[in-house]
Amino acid sequence: MLLSARGTCGAVAAWMRRRPFWAGGLLIASGAEIALTPVIGTGVIIHTGAGGYAGFLLGSFLGAMGAGLWFVPEQRFVLAVLAVMAALSAFVLSNLGGFLLGSLLAIGGASLGFAWMPREPRQED
Repeated sequence: MLLSARGTCGAVAAWMRRRPFWAGGLLIASGAEIALTPVIGTGVIIHTGAGGYAGFLLGSFLGAMGAGLWFVPEQRFVLAVLAVMAALSAFVLSNLGGFLLGSLLAIGGASLGFAWMPREPRQED
């Protein structure tokens, strides 16, 4: 049976409400920003060094933490703490954490993920 556009949008909105969607989105965006910072401007990686490798690893890790917030919201506390630690280490190891923007996005997303609480179902009388 085909779903209508309204039913599909409603299903996506319900899925987004049951998890820290924006927290995961910010972590994925920060991971992409930190991972892509070493190759901005050149398009080809000639010599990355320790900062480039750290950027790729920490960016991938932050993206995985964001996906974890989407698909395993019960583990939000652990994922948020790991994401903050990765963001702070990216600040030191990888071009000031993606020129500061990536680290700030990651810390903001991890804070949203840490503070998110699932809604309790309404009890109707």
